[in-house]
Amino acid sequence: MAESRSASSPRRPMAVDGGDHDAALANSRVLTRKEVLRRRLRRVKQLGRFYRAHYWALMEELKSKYRDYCWTYGKSPFKEDHDSDNENPNGVVSGVGGDDIVRCRFGGCKTKAMALTKYCHAHILSDSKQKLYQGCRAVAKNLPTGPLFCNKPVLRSMVPPACPTHHQFGERCLARALRRAGLGNTIPTNRKPTVKLHVIASEFVHQIQKKRKLALKETAPKVETE
Repeated sequence: MAESRSASSPRRPMAVDGGDHDAALANSRVLTRKEVLRRRLRRVKQLGRFYRAHYWALMEELKSKYRDYCWTYGKSPFKEDHDSDNENPNGVVSGVGGDDIVRCRFGGCKTKAMALTKYCHAHILSDSKQKLYQGCRAVAKNLPTGPLFCNKPVLRSMVPPACPTHHQFGERCLARALRRAGLGNTIPTNRKPTVKLHVIASEFVHQIQKKRKLALKETAPKVETE
């Protein structure tokens, strides 16, 4: 009830600059030209400030609505930003109320496309024009023809370029390696290793040397005995 009363209550009138001075001259029968011009100038300046504040408030609201529309429907709300054709080559599907939702252009995918693109997050790498994502470089399986990478889309700013699943897997492998090195006490209860850089570098060097030794054993010529 209190909310309905506050919503229905009228807004307070706008306070005019110099209202006290105008109230003092309200009973005057005649005003000088200087007083009239001064009062008009003061009110015009105040009105200009209100118009500018209202204009920029509307611009911020427009930006917010434009961002929400692009995020919801994956396309610009302005007709000039995209070609209008009847064949709907971009996978546009008419929604409720006449709104259009862009579906992913990947074959067989019905997921809504991401904002300002024609593909969903799972198939964003199919877009040759995008520059924000790259494939996960974690090895998912070793095949005779070579390693098979995960290739799930991750942001290019991610270091290392790994999806959340392989990133957590890498943290667990690092924790096990530190425990084998006798540094298990450096791992806190939240299972996030916070060791110093020289400890991690030493473990990486050890892993690299181990891989090199295994590679040398595989490439070394075998001595045949009679």
